[in-house]
Amino acid sequence: MERLLQQDLYPSLVVGSVSGWDAWKQAIANEETDTACDIMELRADLLPEELPISEILALPRPKPILLTVRHADEGGARQMDEPTRIALATSLLPMADALDWEIAKMEGAREILEKAKAQGILIIASAHDFEKTPDLETMSALADKAIALGADVVKFAFRVYSIQDIMVGTDLLSRYKHPMAIMGMGSLGATSRLIYNQYGSVLTYGYLGNIPTAPGQWSAALCKAAISQLLPTER
Repeated sequence: MERLLQQDLYPSLVVGSVSGWDAWKQAIANEETDTACDIMELRADLLPEELPISEILALPRPKPILLTVRHADEGGARQMDEPTRIALATSLLPMADALDWEIAKMEGAREILEKAKAQGILIIASAHDFEKTPDLETMSALADKAIALGADVVKFAFRVYSIQDIMVGTDLLSRYKHPMAIMGMGSLGATSRLIYNQYGSVLTYGYLGNIPTAPGQWSAALCKAAISQLLPTER
């Protein structure tokens, strides 16, 4: 995971995200997972609420694990108050190499973020907009806030409708030397993910199994194969 902090990391590391518990177990057992992604994302909000924590922690971890307990306001599948969500994330920290937390919620989660960093877990600070592409200054303000609060990587996912929307993301990547992960969603989402890889996004997300976890995702294996054929932009 330390590769994420390297300057000029290229190509992107591919995150394989799974849509639920059965898909998670299948991905772990599938030998193709080894070549399909570099990191596996455990979306704990997509797991059955009654599933014992011990059962999750007991499974093998063939890849570094990005732990995400997505807030319902930004696409999470489970309605939880913040203390419950933080408690769930804390209970799963022993399996995590990185922790995703929404920029909008970081100030209220300082304790778990500090605990994670003390354990060498990278913090990926994220923001999501499923309706539109935010303007450059809005995302820059969020990025600055995330960096000030200790984010190791700043991640944005937003819906893109045009080449102009995609260019907002390339402008954002060009503005920062801090590690950034940018991806578009929607019908142009897949195209945008290749372009953002070429502009220096340190992570590209795809799905493991058969069900995307966001609109516009590639399968992780196809995404990894595609970006391996691309060269970075000449800037």
